[in-house]
Amino acid sequence: MPTREFTREQLEEMGIPYSWDAEPGKAAERLHEEQTDTRRWVSVHEVVFRAPDDGRVWSVDYVQGLTESQDGTDPWEYEGSTITATEMEAHKVIVFEWRPVREAA
Repeated sequence: MPTREFTREQLEEMGIPYSWDAEPGKAAERLHEEQTDTRRWVSVHEVVFRAPDDGRVWSVDYVQGLTESQDGTDPWEYEGSTITATEMEAHKVIVFEWRPVREAA
């Protein structure tokens, strides 16, 4: 599983995790984002993005504070100066959903 180390500054420059941080012309293309877990004070999210410098697709997890008391929460949970991203690729998935049976006319 290929990985890449991004610095906090590189991710911020690309607008990851928050798009408003992106520098003009350097924003990553956000392909998917979802909440993956909830803890007592934060929610955990995964963001999948195409890096503008290498064109490859990467995924990182970050946290977001759940109340105003958690404003300023470090999205990288104090991981240090680099954040490890995992290279991703798209896969087609068939999903079935259950619906009520319609009555015959």
